[in-house]
Amino acid sequence: MPEWLLLHILEAIGLGLGTGVVLWALRGFAPVRRVRASVWLAAVMGGLYLIVSGSSLPYETTVLQIITAAGIMLGANAALLAFDMFLWDFVIERRRQAAVPRLLVDLFNFAVLAVVALAVLNRVFGVDLSTLVVTSTVVSAVVGLALQDMLGNVVAGLALQLERPFSVGDWVQVSGEEGQVMQMNWRTLTIRTRDNHHVLLPNGTIAKQPIINYSRPTPLQKIHASVSVAYSHPPGEVRESILRAIGDADGVCREPPPEVLVSSFGEYALVYDVRFWITDYSRLPQIADSVLARIWYALRRDGLTIPFPTRDVNLHTLTEDHETQAQQQSRREVYRELRALAVFKPLADNQIEQLAQSAKIQRYTLGEVLVRQGDTAQSLYTIQSGRVRVDVRNESGRVTTVATLGSDDFFGEMSLLTGEPRSASVIAETETEVVVVDKSDFAVVLESDSGIVEALSMALEERMRTLAQQIGAGPSEVPAPQPPQRAALIQRIRGFFGV
Repeated sequence: MPEWLLLHILEAIGLGLGTGVVLWALRGFAPVRRVRASVWLAAVMGGLYLIVSGSSLPYETTVLQIITAAGIMLGANAALLAFDMFLWDFVIERRRQAAVPRLLVDLFNFAVLAVVALAVLNRVFGVDLSTLVVTSTVVSAVVGLALQDMLGNVVAGLALQLERPFSVGDWVQVSGEEGQVMQMNWRTLTIRTRDNHHVLLPNGTIAKQPIINYSRPTPLQKIHASVSVAYSHPPGEVRESILRAIGDADGVCREPPPEVLVSSFGEYALVYDVRFWITDYSRLPQIADSVLARIWYALRRDGLTIPFPTRDVNLHTLTEDHETQAQQQSRREVYRELRALAVFKPLADNQIEQLAQSAKIQRYTLGEVLVRQGDTAQSLYTIQSGRVRVDVRNESGRVTTVATLGSDDFFGEMSLLTGEPRSASVIAETETEVVVVDKSDFAVVLESDSGIVEALSMALEERMRTLAQQIGAGPSEVPAPQPPQRAALIQRIRGFFGV
């Protein structure tokens, strides 16, 4: 290789490295500041040119060539940055509201600066470009083979940014990895998984794989959950129980509504496909947990079993009446709960015992609604364990929490004795277990002793007066209810039970 050609190649490499160092030093500046810095440095190069040209330094011609080349490159960089701000940022992105891939802008800038650099080599340094191209063919082939994978990733990255199948912040699944897109650059895509791991995927690999975007075209996504219920329960009853359970679950959309379909006949149970919609895919595990937990509680309350094949190798020695004793112990606890209620003070012990035999024990999880304001109901609840809050919605739609109830508290006495619609909503704030007494349970007691109606009305009137005082002392936007007169209560109780 001729010595002069080697010298020109070294000059080109030095020019490229020098320009790269300057551009790298300016990378943290805002666009306007980068333009100013490039113009200022170009002006400095012009000043150096004047100083050196008026001196008699050795190698003066070479120094002037380098200063001239640096000034031209810096001036070209300043003009290119100004062009970028006008065309890409102002005209296309702001005026036309169109997003321009950063990689496309970078490739455009690289091509322009490469053309300017070749022109500088030809005009300033006098390099014959045709000779340089022919001589560097072998070098280009070797470099191209060495950088084949990297160049493939760059081209794939350019294609991805032009097609824009996803953007930063989207939730995607690609190459078996699911997570949120954090960064897109020339070579790789960075995804943050649910475990907060950052996974770097080569663009070339992504371009060959199916991509699932959970954020486009809308964040609305259908989720499936599989639930198995015993064959002995009718599908209509199971479907109603599940839909009622997940209708107000946190994160589940009301529209489109959830649906429950029979999926298959399993070996031990009928399998149901529970389908619901969400809009926040990042919270999928938490939403799915809420849905499945509510289904478990609802099925348990409704007496619907979830059978699973189990093998128990533990041996237990139980008495023949073990189950009976357990039931009796549970009923004794219910008896103590009901006996302590102020509204049931007029009842005799045997009547409370009769209610305890027919009352139901139900469990609710955090956030579940025990009763909803405005619903027609015929049952009383007493809290065995846990805590609930009482919310009242006024005519303007504002919801106010008027009370918090815990163990041994009760609510729903007006609904039980008169059938009055629920005056408030009650929501579980912790794992809550309640004893439920229905109208059908209480009707048996009144049929055997209708004379207790007057005593019940007195206890109910006192209870309503106490509640009115408590609500009146609370938030002003919740009006205190007016307790009905005793005669009206007696008439409503008799009419409701037909006695």
